[in-house]
Amino acid sequence: MRKVLLATTALVALGGVSAASADVSLSASASWTYDSWSDDTAAVTTAGATTNNTSATMDSDFTISGSTTADSGMSFGGSIHVDDGADDDARMHISDDWGQLSFGEHNDAAKSSSGGQSAFDAAISGTSSIGSTTTPALTTGLGTATVVGSEAKGQIMYTSPTVNGLTLRVSQADAGAASKADSTALGVTYAIDVDGVGITAHYATYDVDSSGDVATGTGSYETAQDGFGVKIAYGDFTVRAASMDKDSKQQGSSMGTAGYEASTSDYGVTYAMSDTLTLEAISMSSELSTGSTNGGDTYEATQLGVKYVPATGMYISLSNRSYEMKDSSEGTTNDGANTRLKIGVTF
Repeated sequence: MRKVLLATTALVALGGVSAASADVSLSASASWTYDSWSDDTAAVTTAGATTNNTSATMDSDFTISGSTTADSGMSFGGSIHVDDGADDDARMHISDDWGQLSFGEHNDAAKSSSGGQSAFDAAISGTSSIGSTTTPALTTGLGTATVVGSEAKGQIMYTSPTVNGLTLRVSQADAGAASKADSTALGVTYAIDVDGVGITAHYATYDVDSSGDVATGTGSYETAQDGFGVKIAYGDFTVRAASMDKDSKQQGSSMGTAGYEASTSDYGVTYAMSDTLTLEAISMSSELSTGSTNGGDTYEATQLGVKYVPATGMYISLSNRSYEMKDSSEGTTNDGANTRLKIGVTF
């Protein structure tokens, strides 16, 4: 006990921390999602069997966070996010008048700036109604959202203070000893209110190195992404429009010959009919402009959705997405639709 007291006294003396300022919180959410889809091409497993065209999934998230403020005004803390029983996001931060430094696993500077600006990323039924178990199997490079960047461990990010509506973020992530796929990202957001109209614009860029030095370059790519977008909120309406360009080049002797270039754009509008009912309409398109075998492939989708909040902390959403995937090399078209029901709670 004496050692604990001495250690506590030393920490308070060195950091100027007031024990009364410590703040620890626990938040949680859970959701159940049911997908049903159909299209012109049946999804096939590696064993050759046709997969079921329905899927039900469950997701639960818990976040423990804590922070404290020193006598100097500097604050610091950390959080851990547990997704379905596994550590999914652990980070710490230090903040002062000069901005914030954050360390650990979290969205990089590009994703922190572009997330929520993409219409499909902000969709009321989730970021995408087409998951790994559903169809169509999109050509590598085609996108379903315009979010730039990623989430990575071993990351450090600086976020500037917001000055006249402008916020700057820069980050760097180390891929670890087993990979050379280190990444850098930058994001800029500008937010302003003009006569009751809230306008938020962003620009984001993200670069990741190839994962190794294999001469053949197989499975090792260098990737660059750039994107911009705008969100306009007026009364009960919110309009989003964003685009993203992605350039992936194979590393090694075949650099530039086996990669691809893709462009994705989306726009959408949500309307809050009341405190309990929200409607959405979204459209998006994605195209491979170049590629070793799939240049010219396209994917287009439209989505309509409704979200109902029967009680604070609970929601029910229903969305339907119609999509068309065109394979230029095979000259085929795959039309389909996906309906998603989602029930979620936060507590």
